[in-house]
Amino acid sequence: MTRVVPLSAILWVACVQQAPHATVVVHADRQPASHAVLVLPTACITLASLGLCSPAGYGASSPGVGPVLATSFADYIDPALRLKLELAGFTLAEAAAMRLTTADRVDLDGERRVAEATAGPQTVAELPIDDVRAVASSLALASILVPRLTIHPAEHGQVRGELVVALVDVATNQPRWTVTCTEIMYDVTETPNRLANCAGNGVLAVLAPENLIGRAL
Repeated sequence: MTRVVPLSAILWVACVQQAPHATVVVHADRQPASHAVLVLPTACITLASLGLCSPAGYGASSPGVGPVLATSFADYIDPALRLKLELAGFTLAEAAAMRLTTADRVDLDGERRVAEATAGPQTVAELPIDDVRAVASSLALASILVPRLTIHPAEHGQVRGELVVALVDVATNQPRWTVTCTEIMYDVTETPNRLANCAGNGVLAVLAPENLIGRAL
C-alpha cells in the first residue's frame, strides 16, 4: 500500500516568502527492518541554463565582498538534511567518506611503496549506482539515501529548486519512500537550506513526529 501525505515540513516563520511544503510518498510494503543506511551526497541536475547547478553560477560576490560560495549545493543541503534524518532514527554511513583502496605497489629507489590510484572514482559516492548498491550490500545495509536537487526554469526569468530525497531498497532499486520539496531560488544559500529542512521535517512528520520541533502546518 502506498500513502501520499501532503504537509508543510518546516516551522512557521513570519516572512513574506511562503514556506515550502513537502509531499511524502510512503510505500508501506517496502519498509526496512533497519534504519542503518548508506547516504549519498546531494546531486544536482538542471533543466534551466547551464551552470546553475553551481552556487557560483548565480553570480559570485566581488573579491573580498560577501561570503564565499560553495562549489556544490550539497554543502548547503546535506548538513541540515542529515541532522533531521538522525533525529528520525537513521544511522548514516557516508558514501563520500568511504575511500576506494585501489593502489599499486611500486619500486622507488629500491624501496617498495604503495601508490594510490589518482584517476577514476576516489570514493564510493563517485561510483555508478549499481556499484554503490553492491557496496551497501557488502556492508549489510539494506537501503541507500539518494537526495537530488533539480533546477527548473520558472516564470519571470526565475529558477525553481526541487529537492527529492528517496530511500531506495538496495535489493530492488525501488524507493521505500520519497520526500519532495520545491521553492523558487530566491537565495543561493538560504533556499537550499530551506529545502533541506522541508524534506527532513517531512521525514520526521511521518516516521518520528514526536521529534518534530514546533508545529507542522
